[in-house]
Amino acid sequence: MATFVLVHGSWAGGWNWARLRPLLTAAGHRVLTPTLSGLGDRGHLAGPDIGLSTHIEDISRLLDWEDLTEVVLVGHSYGGMVVTGVLGRVPERLARVVYLDAFRPEPGQAAFDILPELPGLFGEPPAEHPWGWPPVDLAILGIVEPADRDWMARKCTPMPVLTHREPLPSPQKQADVPITYLRGAAVPFFAETADKAEADGATVTSWPDAAHYLHVHHAARTAELLLGLEEATA
Repeated sequence: MATFVLVHGSWAGGWNWARLRPLLTAAGHRVLTPTLSGLGDRGHLAGPDIGLSTHIEDISRLLDWEDLTEVVLVGHSYGGMVVTGVLGRVPERLARVVYLDAFRPEPGQAAFDILPELPGLFGEPPAEHPWGWPPVDLAILGIVEPADRDWMARKCTPMPVLTHREPLPSPQKQADVPITYLRGAAVPFFAETADKAEADGATVTSWPDAAHYLHVHHAARTAELLLGLEEATA
């Protein structure tokens, strides 16, 4: 039995893995889908102090409190910022890190440094919650099916501003953990990130027909890839 910890992206929560999680569980594995502070079912904690360091702490503490080792740590989109930070904190608890069409920052980089077009896309936070951005138009991210749009729109919550402005801290520990990067090439946000990951020695797979939400639109294929990685790691 492997342990998968799935870290969601912007505006989302643990709910965003609803299609992928049961496929991994059915294969006999333990799957944790935490919601980051200030989002989803933890949205009541949102505020100006919630940033990238908060979310790195969220996941690092989860691994510690649950006594998890040999974890396959998966990050989608903004979740890639978080899992990179966790990798620098507790690499001894990880068997592999998987980036699903995600940020993969260097120390000192914020999300806005990697994709400088994002501030214009996000716009200004509204006066009623100046600490957070409302969700962008989901169609930009490849969510075009009405049922998917309704599901996402009902559950997405504002994204704390500090998450994308706070830079990745320097790693506390040296890490020698295998890296896999899965790119959804139909939405070209992370082409350069995937290329750099490959140059750094990561195993990179690109799905030309897949948009940004791989685990939503291609849950079975994503599960197959993750289960194959688990077998290779074992």
